[in-house]
Amino acid sequence: MQTDTATDIAAQRLDACYAGANPDWRQFYTPRQEMRNFATRYHLVYPALSYFVGLKQDPDLTDNYRPKLDTIYKGLLDQRVWNYWHSELNEPSPPLKERNLTYAGRLATFVGFYIDAFGEPPAEKIEVDGHVTDYRELSANLHHQMTSEPSRGVTCYHHQSMVMCNAHMLINNVLHDRLYGTKFSRANEAWLATTQTSLLRDEDTGPLFYYGTKARSALPEETTKSVGADIWALFLMSGVVPERVSAWFETWQRNISYEDHRARVLIGEKQEKFEISSTSLATGWAYCLSRELGQQVRAELLRNALAKQAEEGFELDPLLSGLFLLGDRLQPGSFHKLVTGG
Repeated sequence: MQTDTATDIAAQRLDACYAGANPDWRQFYTPRQEMRNFATRYHLVYPALSYFVGLKQDPDLTDNYRPKLDTIYKGLLDQRVWNYWHSELNEPSPPLKERNLTYAGRLATFVGFYIDAFGEPPAEKIEVDGHVTDYRELSANLHHQMTSEPSRGVTCYHHQSMVMCNAHMLINNVLHDRLYGTKFSRANEAWLATTQTSLLRDEDTGPLFYYGTKARSALPEETTKSVGADIWALFLMSGVVPERVSAWFETWQRNISYEDHRARVLIGEKQEKFEISSTSLATGWAYCLSRELGQQVRAELLRNALAKQAEEGFELDPLLSGLFLLGDRLQPGSFHKLVTGG
C-alpha cells in the first residue's frame, strides 16, 4: 500500500464518517439531487471498497473494519439515500422492486462483498420502504430483469440501461455465482456485447461510451455522454473483464491532461453544476483504475493532482477520500481478485 501524510489524513477522515452506530451525516457532501452522480449512496458504497480491499490484504483488520461496514450498511437503508425514487422521480414502486439499478445494484454489490468477507450478510433481511427481501432474492430479481430487457441490461431511470450501473450488475452476477453456485454471470456477455456494439462511440476524441441506451432499447441515447461516467464504469468493469478494460483505457486515456508532474481528467463546469462528474472525481476514478491495471507512472501523476486535496479535505467527501484511499491500497489486480475470489 502506498502511504504518506495524505493517506493517513484521508484514512482518519474516512473512518470518522462511519465511527458511530450511524453515519455522521454532518461530514457528508449534500447533493443538489440524490438522483445524480454526487448522491449519498456513492459516499457509502465506494468508500466501502477501500475497506473490502483492505480486508482481502489483511484479514486481521476485521475487528476495525466490520463495525464501519455495518454503519455503512445502515446508511444505505436510510430514507435519505433511496427516497429520490419517489420524491425526485415520482416512481410509486418500492426502490428495490424494479429498475432503479443505481441503488439496487450497488446495495446488492455491497451486501455480496460483505458476505464474502464475513460469511454472513449484515442482516438476515433487507427492508427498504416496507419492501422486505434478502441478498439472494434481490440478486435473482435483478438478474431476471437483466435477461428480460431488450438491452440485456437492467434499466435505471426512464427505462434506460446505463453503462456504469450495469457494471455493478456484472460484478454482482459474478459474486452471487461464487457465493451460491448460480450461473447468473452467463448473462454478462450479452450486456457487454450491447456495450461494445451499441454504446461504444466511434469517435477520435471525447467520451468513449454513450451514457446509456434509449428507453426499452439497446440503441444508444446519443445526446448523453461523459468522460467522468466513462472512467467510473471502466474501473468497475475492470473487476470482471480487466483485459477488455485495459484495451478500452488505452483509447480513453486521451482524456487525461498532463502538466507540472500532475495528471487530471478535466470536466467542464456544466457537468459539475448538474452533478454528472467533476475534475477531482474523474481523476480519482482514473487513479484507481491506473493502480488496478498496474500503470504506476500514470497512477503517480494522477495521485499528485489529488494529494493536496486529500490532506485538506475534498468537497465531495467522503466519496473522494474513499477513492483516494482505495487507489492507495490497490495493487495490480486487487479489485479483480475481490470480485472473482482469485
